This record gives sequence, C-alpha cells and structure tokens, in this order.
Amino acid sequence: MRAGLLFLSLGLLSVGAQASVFKSECTLDKAVKNEALNATLGVKGGCDADKLVRQQKEKVSAEVKKSTSSVLDDKKSGLNEKRDDLKATQHKINQAGKQAAQARQELNGVIKDPAKAAANAIIN
Repeated sequence: MRAGLLFLSLGLLSVGAQASVFKSECTLDKAVKNEALNATLGVKGGCDADKLVRQQKEKVSAEVKKSTSSVLDDKKSGLNEKRDDLKATQHKINQAGKQAAQARQELNGVIKDPAKAAANAIIN
C-alpha cells in the first residue's frame, strides 16, 4: 500500500515537472518549424502562429498596463504635491484674511472712539 502511494506520488511529481518543460514559451523559430512540419507531414506541434500571436499579445498587454500604471502613479504624485501646495497657499490666505479682519475691527474702533483708541495705544 505504501509502495503504491509512493509510486503514485512520484509519478505525479514527475508529470508536474515535465508539464513545466512542455509549457515552454512559444518563439518564432518554434512556430515556423511547427508550421513547416504541419504543412509537409501533417503533424502539428504545440507552438503555432496563433499561439505565438496570443503570447505576444499578452506580453504587450502586460507591458502596457505596467507602463500605464507607472505613468498614472507619477501623475497622481504630482497632483498630490500640487494639492498640498494649494492647501498651504489657502492656509496663508486664510491667515491674511483673519489679520485683515482684525485690522478692520481695530480701525472701526479708532473711527468710533478716537480718544479711547489713543489711550489704548499709549497703554500698549
């Protein structure tokens, strides 16, 4: 029983290892050779023109996605920097507005009661 299980598991492992060999990448040379074999002998290999085109299309698609996401990440980081700059500028504008409002209140106080404003200025 153990020998049978050992034999079966070794067999499955070897088939898995061989499958990775059979799943090799389809190249132009392999596709041309297999197409020639198919045309002359009628024996078709695992790599043909359709498979080659499919693999190349997948590679290009993956590369485009990678490049696109890289460009988008760069643009996002640039926009985040601009947003941070705008927030800092907005904060400065808000502070300047508060200072202007305070100066306006002080000016209104001087206009309403110049004697009191002069006394406060002397004291301060």
